[in-house]
Amino acid sequence: MKYEQLGSYELWGLIQSADQEAYAYIFTSYSDDIFKYGQKFTTDCGLIEDVIQDVFVHLWEIKCSLNIHSSIRFYLFSSFRRELLRRLKVNQKHEVLEDYHSSMAWQDSFQEILIENQITHESSRKISSALDNLSTRQKEAIYLKYIQDLSYDEISELMGIKVPSLYNLVLKGLKSMKQFLTSSDFTAKVIVLFGFISADA
Repeated sequence: MKYEQLGSYELWGLIQSADQEAYAYIFTSYSDDIFKYGQKFTTDCGLIEDVIQDVFVHLWEIKCSLNIHSSIRFYLFSSFRRELLRRLKVNQKHEVLEDYHSSMAWQDSFQEILIENQITHESSRKISSALDNLSTRQKEAIYLKYIQDLSYDEISELMGIKVPSLYNLVLKGLKSMKQFLTSSDFTAKVIVLFGFISADA
């Protein structure tokens, strides 16, 4: 069966019926992205891996009683974020998102997109500089929207921000980057690539 051709509703139905291949498919499909997302919160890779494993084990254990109303991707990201932050808070020896503000953690994700689309090194450097001007929460919201392709409603629930405030957060971040990049010849290509040009921007 070609699981990649199935929608979330169909895929989740298979998992609820104890289809282990469907379960393995979602693990393979999402675990790497979730791991990269976890690196935005902490440098403790062991902790990230433990949380990912626990999230997937728990998902399998409660599959029959769990109803996923949105996408599987959103459920996994949301469960992972909630559990990771809970453990970081308990441990207190790890950095939480507001403290762990290493720009490289966010830039690596954007760099992958730039390389895939053959953006020049100079463009990549400029994008990295533009990202430095954003707040941590702006980076997270833009990352979830434009790289992980979550909806505003999903990001709102995941980050605990009301949708209007989230719109404002993202819009200010995009305007900041757009303004920072306007003097460069490659600006249009980079902005279009990340979806930064919109009727409201």
